Amino acid sequence: MPTSVIAQDIMAEHLLVHNAIVFLKDSPMRLRSGLVTPIYVDNRNLPSFPEVWRDIIETMASRIVELNIPFDVIAGVEGAGTAHGAAIAYRLGIPFVTVRRQPKGYGNKTRIDGAEVKDKRVLIIEDHLSTGLSLLDAAKTLRDEGALVSECFAITNFDMPETAKLFEKNGIKAFQLLPFAYIVDKAVSLGLISEEEKEDISNWLDTPWSWASQRGLLAQSTEV
Repeated sequence: MPTSVIAQDIMAEHLLVHNAIVFLKDSPMRLRSGLVTPIYVDNRNLPSFPEVWRDIIETMASRIVELNIPFDVIAGVEGAGTAHGAAIAYRLGIPFVTVRRQPKGYGNKTRIDGAEVKDKRVLIIEDHLSTGLSLLDAAKTLRDEGALVSECFAITNFDMPETAKLFEKNGIKAFQLLPFAYIVDKAVSLGLISEEEKEDISNWLDTPWSWASQRGLLAQSTEV
């Protein structure tokens, strides 16, 4: 849970009002993983709203300190996680590295930009967790370089049962800014979705891989 209920409420409203989280209702989309979802998460929007982003970063930093996670370096996964990770590292005065999706085509051809991570405890920052595959790939890359990786922190997390099992199998404990179920409840209170739509979205969160086929739904768009 976040530092306070008030902070939790503010963070959820920030994410919803600034379209970091959009409920697609009758127009689900297919993610790169192949998962069909009625929820689109794009936390890359947040740095476009400085006051909102500051609230998010400050709350994340406070929560990380509150959790007392031991780490020497913060890593951001190339893409949406980089900006958030760098901002948190700056706020906490911690070294920051970026984990590239592909090795450099020049120089040392590494996938890690930044300081040496060997024998360092690394906390990975992501913008959002769904299947968790990109985060596990980053964790493996860091571990291959001798880093000690056992925790990650994300702004949002679908809390998918399959992802939780995968993280446990790979020795990763995931933390997030606030539970996704709370965001769904906040969307109802803001009038963004109905109680009936909330129930459907909650069903998706429980059984994300079979949700679309059970309803005979096809993706109306595809993540690129």
